[in-house]
Amino acid sequence: MSKIAASLLIAGLVALGLDPAQAQLARTFVSAAGGNDANDCNRATPCRTFFVAHDKTLANGEITVLDPGEYGGVAITKALSIVNDGVGEASINLRSSSQQGVGVAAGPDDAVSLRGLTITGAAGNGGSGIVFQSGKSLTIENCVVRGLTGAFPGGFGIVLQPTGKSSFSVLNTLVADNINGGLKLAPLGGSATAVFRRVEAYNNRSFGLLVSATSANGPVTATVADSVAAGSAVGFGASAGSGPASLTVVRSVSAKNDTGLQAFGATATLRVTRSSITANGAGLGAVQGGSIVSYGDNNIDGNGAGSESPTSTVAKR
Repeated sequence: MSKIAASLLIAGLVALGLDPAQAQLARTFVSAAGGNDANDCNRATPCRTFFVAHDKTLANGEITVLDPGEYGGVAITKALSIVNDGVGEASINLRSSSQQGVGVAAGPDDAVSLRGLTITGAAGNGGSGIVFQSGKSLTIENCVVRGLTGAFPGGFGIVLQPTGKSSFSVLNTLVADNINGGLKLAPLGGSATAVFRRVEAYNNRSFGLLVSATSANGPVTATVADSVAAGSAVGFGASAGSGPASLTVVRSVSAKNDTGLQAFGATATLRVTRSSITANGAGLGAVQGGSIVSYGDNNIDGNGAGSESPTSTVAKR
């Protein structure tokens, strides 16, 4: 940039009442080792917390983690990416049941992405790890959400509850030891689609992974692949009330749950293919008219009391 252009830019910022030192950046940086929230969040002068970096980042921008550390919770209100690409653990430690690790309340055209975060609860505390309320889409990749043991409405790992039309992708993520539930897709309005791949859900009390349309205005449709649910009341579940809910389980394992697969409600459908449902209290649970459809290529065996026969079987094609 020429000196004349730079001078005009600074003059424009001053005319708008903005301090040039506080201008937002397309990419900001956080550092636990050398960051300070009084900085501008540039590479050489990083900030200390996600909260401050968010406000100093342009819409459609990125917050980059420079080194391991605890970076505090953040409420995301715009299109944004938070990226930790292998520098070590970038953590958010929740200390009360009212806290959220990452809250997303963005605009209807805003895409949000989270990569490489670890969200945990302090002993006896911890709200919900990631809570999505609004936005066009959310991608969660290479994250850990565990040990959230606060009282309801806290104690959930990931809660996706959009009020409009939204889509979700959760990849290579661990959700474990959360007192009220693991990963829940339950729109409060509109409709939602989701893909969950290589998600591991262990020892979450109510459910490992649940797709719910009990409060939705439109359909909720999700696919889970190459994933594991163990140690919960329900491993993989679809629940429907005011709208239809559909969950397809592919190449996955549900084991050591009270119920391996559950479809609850007349408009709930759970399809399963190339998966293992074993060592559960009950293998399958089709409740209040729910449907469990097997493609005839599953291992549904070694479960306790309850049905091991799906509502219907479709021949493998």
